[in-house]
Amino acid sequence: MKQRIYILISITAFMLAYGCTEEIDLKLSNTHTRLVVEGIVTTDTTTHFVHLSLSGDYFLNEPLPSVSGATVSLSDGIKTSFLEESHDLPGYYLTMPDYYGVPGRTYSIKIDNVDINNDGIPETYTAESYLNPVTPVDSIRLEYEEDLDLWKVLLYADEPGGVTNYYMFSLIVNDTLYTDQLNEVTVADDRFIDGNYANGVWVHSIYEDDDSHVFQPGDTLTLRMSGIGKEYYKYVIALQDETRMHIPLFSGPPANLPGNISNGALGYFSAFSNSYGSTIFTGEK
Repeated sequence: MKQRIYILISITAFMLAYGCTEEIDLKLSNTHTRLVVEGIVTTDTTTHFVHLSLSGDYFLNEPLPSVSGATVSLSDGIKTSFLEESHDLPGYYLTMPDYYGVPGRTYSIKIDNVDINNDGIPETYTAESYLNPVTPVDSIRLEYEEDLDLWKVLLYADEPGGVTNYYMFSLIVNDTLYTDQLNEVTVADDRFIDGNYANGVWVHSIYEDDDSHVFQPGDTLTLRMSGIGKEYYKYVIALQDETRMHIPLFSGPPANLPGNISNGALGYFSAFSNSYGSTIFTGEK
């Protein structure tokens, strides 16, 4: 038995010393360029946008180029609006500042006058999304969790029953969006509280030990609760899975996300409702 243990220790030491020193040269093949679409319509009255850019190789160490000169239209099934390209931000196509989405309508975008594959023939891309309603936020509260060294954002709101609802939770600090990337938001369905009152449900976290996320007493923290569709919920889950650290480290390679844009384009167009609740950060634990 002792001899077997010595042999096992020797093999393990050999693997640690020599097993991870080989240099691996990854050769990733190039792929054809595709249109990337980012667009959202919400119930907020504001300037909404559709951003058009081009895909690039995995190791491309530069910003992806935007797509200018396209014709972009947005329809709610009743009225069609044509978006104007921003003078300051090429590739961003904007609605009027008084635009807002209406729950219960299906919104669609159409993108014309683009030639992504440079064959001289303009292409057309489309997508649509149903705008789900969302319940109002009654209030929110902060509670410090000492064992995890974080602040919990607790939600108080009615949760409609009889249908599966999907939610996305974002944070706003004063007038600045704190969770400004999709891999920072929280998404959830209502499987555990369907039809019941959300009486202090933990929906977001603020880590105390992260130097880049420091709040001051007196700051206004606002929780934005969005009623999203099932497919967008799955898209955000997939995006977060691809952009966060994988365990084990040698998991499968990243893959393109399952978007809803036609004609082989990447990205997602989504419509959803927003409701808000705010509280003042005191810093008292």
